Amino acid sequence: MQRRTFLQLAAASLAAPKLLGCEPAPGGRAATRKILVLGGTNFLGPAVVERAVERGHEVTLFNRGLTRPELFPELEKLRGERSRGGGDLAALGGGRRWDAVIDVWPEESELVAETARLLAGRAGFYFFVSSIAVYRDFGKIGLTEEDEVHRNDPGWYGGEKVLAEESARDAFPGRAGVARCHAILGPRDDGSAFHYWLRRLATEERVLAPGTGEDPVQLVDVRDVAAWIVDCVEQERAGTYNLAGPASPLPFRSFLEGCRDAIGSQAELVWVDADFLRHEQGVTSFDQMPLWAPLDEDAGFQQISSARALAEGMTFRPLAETARAAWHWYRAYFFRGTRFPTGGMGLARERELEVLAAWSERA
Repeated sequence: MQRRTFLQLAAASLAAPKLLGCEPAPGGRAATRKILVLGGTNFLGPAVVERAVERGHEVTLFNRGLTRPELFPELEKLRGERSRGGGDLAALGGGRRWDAVIDVWPEESELVAETARLLAGRAGFYFFVSSIAVYRDFGKIGLTEEDEVHRNDPGWYGGEKVLAEESARDAFPGRAGVARCHAILGPRDDGSAFHYWLRRLATEERVLAPGTGEDPVQLVDVRDVAAWIVDCVEQERAGTYNLAGPASPLPFRSFLEGCRDAIGSQAELVWVDADFLRHEQGVTSFDQMPLWAPLDEDAGFQQISSARALAEGMTFRPLAETARAAWHWYRAYFFRGTRFPTGGMGLARERELEVLAAWSERA
């Protein structure tokens, strides 16, 4: 399967003095901070903004004003554009200062480098959202933040994320935080991977499930990522952290059964042998069976270590909460007629029925 394609789709997604102390305010809240969020209106961005506002921080958004401009009418919004060779960052000028910058926007390292350099003397902390796509060897189980990443490999998602991380650290030495996220799921997710399974489970009586159900799967709720980012800002927690939940291993069987139960489905899961799927039916992991990574392909891809983040207080909410929130959001937008990807990853229903018939006949 094309791991690079999946990681890019899943995302379809740092020497100034401290400006404020990081002691918590009364009631467990951190001292109020001025936070600049680059982006803030698509998927992870709104969750970050909501968390920061909930925590009492003063938030400013910088974006083009094209994606969901109606969000957050009470917040200051600066308009501009980050683009290769012709962006407009004028709104970030004028001597404005922020306590922290949260960058959830670009997949191009040049854009991160340009913005980080511009703000290096006018912000105390820079947080950049990266990806596990930076790692070079997914055959290794338990990848940590110290494992080898793609070097000298610009132009594709993982290589650009590596360069972006380095740009943030260079501009904000010792004051840059990085989250390397696995598949981010939950409300406002407009990707097709997670919703393929939720739609199938909710609308069909029999659903093709790949393998034995023992292959592991990893994910992280968008709201947990947002909470971690804001906590890092409040604590000025520099360094790089993998965010790949849950805290305990999650077999694919538990993943599908948990999603089914969470949304109130009665669908029957028909587990089909992995070799039959791949070699006899030409069904591929990830693109046609979303989020499924058989252990004999890349054993480490769904077994990334989040031990460092967990030791610092990272928490992963139960799968059921993520599934219910994602399904609720999907139904609300689908029935309102809002554009939502119905294609993309996964098998067409007609093809799924063909494979199920072939498996039944063989059995």
